[in-house]
Amino acid sequence: MSEKLNVLVICQTAAGQMYLGVLLKRIWYKSILAKTAEEGIQYAEKNPFSLVLFDGDIQDRDMDSAISLLRSDPSVKNLPLVMFLSEEKGKTAESLLARGCSAVITKPLDMALVYNVLARLSGQERQVPRVPTRIRVEIEEKTPEKYLTCINISEGGVYLRTIDPLPEKRGLHLKFTLPLDTEKIEATGEVVRTEALGIQIEIEPGMALRFTDISKADRLRIRNYIQWELTGDLDWEATI
Repeated sequence: MSEKLNVLVICQTAAGQMYLGVLLKRIWYKSILAKTAEEGIQYAEKNPFSLVLFDGDIQDRDMDSAISLLRSDPSVKNLPLVMFLSEEKGKTAESLLARGCSAVITKPLDMALVYNVLARLSGQERQVPRVPTRIRVEIEEKTPEKYLTCINISEGGVYLRTIDPLPEKRGLHLKFTLPLDTEKIEATGEVVRTEALGIQIEIEPGMALRFTDISKADRLRIRNYIQWELTGDLDWEATI
């Protein structure tokens, strides 16, 4: 696993700070929390950050002042600035982008979108979130093992645990059911990476498959499952 990137989070409310702090930890970022732009800049003078995240649900005057400060101070002006904003907020995404924001994301947060935006702006290779799970996956082809355990899943693919991974580019037809669901998902996947037993102790042996054929409805069900796994136990007063 790569090292966590430092992210500066500016949010006035305790609920928002807790929500974003926990959420960022789950998607592999390390957050330092500040209530104001001024406090955030003080942290930036002592810590290297990859991104600045700003909760824009404050008075327009305060938000305008904060953006001006963040886009002019030497310690943060060159960092990507991501704005979180309620849909009913008067400011438009276009006006905020014109003022130097790198992205504007509306609440409630769509985790697939948040993950993609943060990954793109921070130069991460993975573009969709994944979550650990334990799902029994049926393999249609004749393989040494008829059933394998999926240990993590994203809307882009699965990682299957096995001590006998198949060669890369091998295609497989998969059937599985998400936790707490009843409908079976059917998809075709291609092996894109394998891990042998004992090569890296912290990584389970197996093979990563990228979905090459899956219905839009099934992909959406996976996306909703991941959203729930990442945020289902969290609450942010500002998103209600």
